[in-house]
Amino acid sequence: MPTIEPCGVSFDKVAYELRCKYAGDESGGPANSASLKAAEALLQEYLPALKALPGAEVTRVMCGGCHDFKIVVNQPCADHDAWKAADYAPAPEILAKLKAIDGISSVETQEYTCQPL
Repeated sequence: MPTIEPCGVSFDKVAYELRCKYAGDESGGPANSASLKAAEALLQEYLPALKALPGAEVTRVMCGGCHDFKIVVNQPCADHDAWKAADYAPAPEILAKLKAIDGISSVETQEYTCQPL
């Protein structure tokens, strides 16, 4: 298990997050947001491929208040390293399609440890 020294933070999982902001509906909420609906449909389209990644745990995070939509793929370190070496396929396709959705903004990625305790 890698450890970040000298703070002593150990981990055996690394997550890759794809995130964006979606536009709220006419009331400012998520219920009838066309961009949220499109982002969710895109996730469902790619979910089988993401879940098929070795050791992958896939989580969707959605906030109705700040309009965050996130896809988090958490894997054991070795599996994550192999996915990273493969340029995170199919993530670049997902990101390009998110950027093309009307009402989606701030499309970004982030890699971090995500360790169940």
